[in-house]
Parts: sequence; structure tokens; C-alpha cells
Amino acid sequence: MAAVRQHQQHRLPFRYRDRLMAWHAPPWRLMNAAERRRYWWGHWRLAVPFATTLLLMLAMTAPLLVPAPVFPHVALLGLFVWTTFQPGLMPPWLAFVLGMVADLLFAQPLGINATLFAGTAGFVRLFEARYGHHAYGFDWAVAAAIVIVFEAATWVLMGVGGQPIPLLPLGWQALTTMVAYPVVVALCARVQRVAFGPGVTP
Repeated sequence: MAAVRQHQQHRLPFRYRDRLMAWHAPPWRLMNAAERRRYWWGHWRLAVPFATTLLLMLAMTAPLLVPAPVFPHVALLGLFVWTTFQPGLMPPWLAFVLGMVADLLFAQPLGINATLFAGTAGFVRLFEARYGHHAYGFDWAVAAAIVIVFEAATWVLMGVGGQPIPLLPLGWQALTTMVAYPVVVALCARVQRVAFGPGVTP
């Protein structure tokens, strides 16, 4: 029975294998300090989607050398990609936290990005659960639709929050975000292979 369980754990995707291993982990109170450190170090992969999306968000604050607002919303793309790759590691509540950070970084009314990020993660999780895996081009089209809705909702909520912004810059950002989708997918896929191993498939 133990051999069968070990074989099943080896074949399961990371998000399910990790939960199964956590069920058989020794109680926290019985671990010494060294064992606790090894336990948390062994689960560092849990933070990879959050950390990657956060780094993409920080990249959006870099100064541009062009006068037009053309920087893509790579944080939104990172959120979308990781919710499709590892939905168990990008739940809506974690997306909400990332959105709160985005509100602070981008000096927007607190709660706008938090609400939109959480809503995006929730929608993508439901969509993936309903339709499963599909072609790359279809994912790109879904991401483009999400970007358009996200930017339009941002424009509306910014007005409601007392900080109205022109629609044209958001339109440019939506366009560049759609174009940047393959780059962000390739980056996240590379990070996933390094962090979770080549045997893990999105």
C-alpha cells in the first residue's frame, strides 16, 4: 500500500501532490527548529506564482524612455497565466493581495486593482474548470478579452473613485498588453519548468 501511495504521489501534478504530502506531514508542534526550516524550504515553490507576478508588477514601475503610455500590464498577464498554469497556487484571495499592492504602487484608489485582480482570478479558475485545456491561440483570445474588460472596468472605477483618467492611455495599454502575452507566457513557462520540474504540464 505504501509503495502504491508513493507511486501515485510521483505521478500527480504538483498542486495535488503537495497537498497529499502535506496531509502526511508530521505535526508542527513535534518538529524541532531545523525540521521546521527544512519543511518550509521544501515548500518554497508555493510562493513562485505570487513572487513572479509581484516582480512583473514592479517592472511596470520602471521609467520609460518614450512619451506615450505604452507599457503593457504584465502583472495582469502574469496573474492570468499563473491562474491557468497553477490555479491552486493563485487563488482569488492571493490575487486580491496582489491587487492591493498594485493599488499602492500605482497610486490608485485602494481596492480597484484588488477587486479586479480577485475577479480575474476567480473567473479564470471557473473558466478552466469548465473548459479545461485548450489551444494556445484560444488562451490568447481569452486573455485579450480579459484585458479589454479589465481596462474598461479600471476606467469606470477610477471615475467612481474620484480620479477619472482618459480612456485613450488605457486603450494603448490594452493593445500593448495583448502583444506582450507571448512573452509573459514564455517567461512563466520557463519559471515553472525550473521551479516545478520539466514533468509538470500547465
